[in-house]
Amino acid sequence: MKPNQPKIPDRLTPVQLHDLLHEEDPFLQNASIIDSRIDGQTIERAQLTNMLIKNSSFQGAILPDLFATDIQFENCDFSNADLTGISIHRVSFHNCKMLGVNFTNARFTDVVFEECICNLSTFVHTKFDKVWFDQCQVKDADFFDCKLKNTYFMKCNLDAISFDETPLKGVEINTSQFESMTVSMKELDGCIVSSLQAIQFASMLGLDIQDE
Repeated sequence: MKPNQPKIPDRLTPVQLHDLLHEEDPFLQNASIIDSRIDGQTIERAQLTNMLIKNSSFQGAILPDLFATDIQFENCDFSNADLTGISIHRVSFHNCKMLGVNFTNARFTDVVFEECICNLSTFVHTKFDKVWFDQCQVKDADFFDCKLKNTYFMKCNLDAISFDETPLKGVEINTSQFESMTVSMKELDGCIVSSLQAIQFASMLGLDIQDE
């Protein structure tokens, strides 16, 4: 299964992120944003569609209920941003920094995180469908009470990640690596793991493995 790619027109109008600050109902479409910043700013219920956003910074921004569809983010910094309640559809994040981002109550559909740093991010009560984490750092991230449908962690660092109260049935982590993980036997049921990971999980769950 492959994600549906963002639908971005060939011709885009150059704008800046600050253009959103002056709108009562912030909305941007068919636009490109390059080398722009809204660090620490608050923008509620913004709508972004059919856009390229590159080399831009959202550090510490508060963007509750953001709706984004058909967006390509490249080399952007979302560190410590509050993205509570966002809805993201057909969006790709390439080489983005997402340290400590709050994704509580978010919805992701047809989303790709590629070579992103998502360490210490919070995914609480978040719903995923057709989501790929590809070669990402996801250390110490918290996936609490999430719905993971068609979700893949490919060649990621998942060390110290938590999947508390999150069923992993059908979730692929077999190409990723970790030394520790918070997860229960019940939540692991149906998770796709490598043979080495199976031994790791057995050890974490207190099994004493002895060969004849």
